Amino acid sequence: MYSLYYSPIARKLGLAKTTAWGCALRKVTSGYDTILKGEKNIPFEVIDNTDDYWFADPLLFAEGDKTWLFVEAFNKKAKKGEIGVFDIVEGKAQNFHILIQTPTHMSYPFVFKYRDEYYMIPETGAAGNIALYKSKNFPYDWGIDTILLEGGVYRDTTVIKNDDGTLTLLSYKQEGTNRFNQKNTFTVFSLDMEAKKLLKKSEFLDKKKVNRPAGPCFTVNGKAYRVSQKCNRAYGEAMYVYQDTDGKYENATKVNLFDGSNIQLSSGGKVVLTHTYSQAGGHEVVDYRCLI
Repeated sequence: MYSLYYSPIARKLGLAKTTAWGCALRKVTSGYDTILKGEKNIPFEVIDNTDDYWFADPLLFAEGDKTWLFVEAFNKKAKKGEIGVFDIVEGKAQNFHILIQTPTHMSYPFVFKYRDEYYMIPETGAAGNIALYKSKNFPYDWGIDTILLEGGVYRDTTVIKNDDGTLTLLSYKQEGTNRFNQKNTFTVFSLDMEAKKLLKKSEFLDKKKVNRPAGPCFTVNGKAYRVSQKCNRAYGEAMYVYQDTDGKYENATKVNLFDGSNIQLSSGGKVVLTHTYSQAGGHEVVDYRCLI
């Protein structure tokens, strides 16, 4: 059935139905072995969708003894993504709040801290920009600080804090209207937080559609890793883990393929799609869709 799902004909005929997107959380038991090796001995606890929203693009942020889970909250009635947050309390996602609502779709709320201020770069490709948001009362009260880039559809912008304090942004530019003419470009920017400006450093055409960012980058034993979406057969098909060397992203070493078979859910559902992984504050989270 897994291979059947990836057939466009099977999906069109309704032979490979899936649930809505959802998120699942668990405490970290073995470092980054979940994403690096597919460790799945302990199930992820499903975070229930609500009557009004389903959740995806889960991104954890931790500070001190507190952890928050920022998500795309897809408004079922309005049919667009909004930005929401959960408190993580004793391993559970609680106290859900909507943070940002705009006329256009939003997702992938990447939160970071810079010089004691809290910022977010959500995906705002539907608005044709890359927008930097700032919180007045973290984790609430978000407003636009600066439009960093105008004109272009950029997906899932991910922030890397470098050892020298500078910031690197990884983003995924999409041009075209369908799978036949779409052009996907993996783009690397430097972000000058004093001038609030982006400088393009490099880019490459991602013909195989296997480099769209899928969560925060991380380091293990001095080695830098990047998680990216594998979506050449279907959106959310799986995630690749790459080991990046000296900022050379195009020819990075592929370390692991992480797909639905690596995710055990508390509900017992059989995961077929996943496209985001995040870890912080002693917790890790994925999003998923299950077969019906």
